Amino acid sequence: MWGARCAGCGRACVGLCPRCRATLVRAPVVGEWTGGVLAWAGPYAGVLRASVLAAKRRNALGLVGVLGGLLAGALAALALHEDAGSLTLVPVPTARAHVYQRGIDLPFELCRIAQQRLRGAGLDVRVSAGLKLARSTADQIGLSGSARSANMKDAFAWPGAACGSVVVVDDVVTTGATMAQAVRACHRAGVGVLGGACVARTPVRARRGTPDPLVADVVRGGNAAHAG
Repeated sequence: MWGARCAGCGRACVGLCPRCRATLVRAPVVGEWTGGVLAWAGPYAGVLRASVLAAKRRNALGLVGVLGGLLAGALAALALHEDAGSLTLVPVPTARAHVYQRGIDLPFELCRIAQQRLRGAGLDVRVSAGLKLARSTADQIGLSGSARSANMKDAFAWPGAACGSVVVVDDVVTTGATMAQAVRACHRAGVGVLGGACVARTPVRARRGTPDPLVADVVRGGNAAHAG
């Protein structure tokens, strides 16, 4: 406990201070994108970005519950948007080396926490580790959009039997390359995909007059809004 600092602002505390935690309270976003419907809790910036990085790369495992709660909110918004009475959550698989290095399979743990929260609210939610890594990939940090697409091409497979509609879940969506390939692997196996969900989405700075390449039509609280 000695020396513990807020992941958002650096104040002395365990986890997130009340002020930083309050900044995470916002309406989830549900939007149409090239791979279907995507739901996320907030932009990958500020306190949310710092919290994800702390949980993912600095062993701040006490923040996983906070992030899982945010994912649950995004999933609830997705279920409402799609009028779905049940959800099957499929985490994007993490390489074993990364799990060993970080001490956690973050997408899977986020799904597990979101499942608990949503079941407590009366929604039928299951978690399925149906997606598997079909080959090794490079670290995505620093790669351009085209390089990310090439890096993740055919990286996933669904070796099991086909099942009903699923929601593909990742911690962060940047260009959408990983999510798109995960959805593609599900489709190849005959698995129906209800949509995708993540804790945070990187804001896209599109050129003037150019539509957002990831989200074309975003709905926030029932009103159209600009994404990111």
